[in-house]
Amino acid sequence: MLSGQRLSLGFLALVLLLAPSSVNPAGLENVKIGIPSMTVTTMPLAVAKDQKFFQKEGLNVEMVLMPAAMNIKVLLAGDIQYATTVGSAVVAAVRGINTRVVMCFVDRPLLDLVGRSEIGSIAELKGKLVGISSRGGLHDVTMRSILAQSGVDPSQATLLAVGTQGSMFAALKAGRIAAGLLNPPHNFLAYREGLKNLGFGGNYVRLPSTGLVTMREHLDRSPDQVRRMIRALARARAFARENKPATVAILKRFLKLDDEDLTAKIYDYHRKAETPDGRIDAALAAETVRDTRQAEGITREIDPKQVFDFSYVEPTR
Repeated sequence: MLSGQRLSLGFLALVLLLAPSSVNPAGLENVKIGIPSMTVTTMPLAVAKDQKFFQKEGLNVEMVLMPAAMNIKVLLAGDIQYATTVGSAVVAAVRGINTRVVMCFVDRPLLDLVGRSEIGSIAELKGKLVGISSRGGLHDVTMRSILAQSGVDPSQATLLAVGTQGSMFAALKAGRIAAGLLNPPHNFLAYREGLKNLGFGGNYVRLPSTGLVTMREHLDRSPDQVRRMIRALARARAFARENKPATVAILKRFLKLDDEDLTAKIYDYHRKAETPDGRIDAALAAETVRDTRQAEGITREIDPKQVFDFSYVEPTR
């Protein structure tokens, strides 16, 4: 344990207070996994917990809600055993920290480019204000890719950092921006307001963002636990694919949504980004590491196998 990486006890207590309370049935192994928010991309965790797939693997899994920026720091401190923030884990790995991505739930961003009703095509965004959440992040990369692949030089549009999804939605409705990137449920709420779907971000960018992350030391120390975690999550993903009504009911509770139709749309939308078996292909792994190295200004070569390790994922039958 690196003392310089340990969080203050006060902050950690606050983090743990945000976690759903759970009682450990006798004999189960306690496991904590950090998640940045309750979103559809973390659905496998909700399903595995609801359907007792974790419990059947001898695990008592507690989801700990904390800011995305803290996931890897708390993981490194040893206060959680797993995290879900794949992007942060890749950044940490290329910086020399022994994080490992052992499963990927999605391999592309769940983002729609949503435009004002008068915008007929992406080409019409030349010279207009378009919204992203922040500079340098997933929204920025996705927006630039959408524009470039649609024949619009990103410099021909003005990218405005708007902030939260709520702020983006409000800016679109008020006409302060011509288009912006929205994730569920905000994209579907926007369509109800008459705003227009200009394109699915996942058709332009492939980038793993959510999955199962741990430390190399944990892989060495507890390989059987890692396999059981992955096995439970694989069963949850299979259940979700095969049982839409039951999964929509779980999602409604997990996302705190009362709208059945909206939740069903989110479920269907998530299917567009799912990895088939929890792995990503070697080309995408190499590309993800390369792009992260470039963004971080790291010139040394890094083997993608030092970042992604899917050897614990059982072959599909």
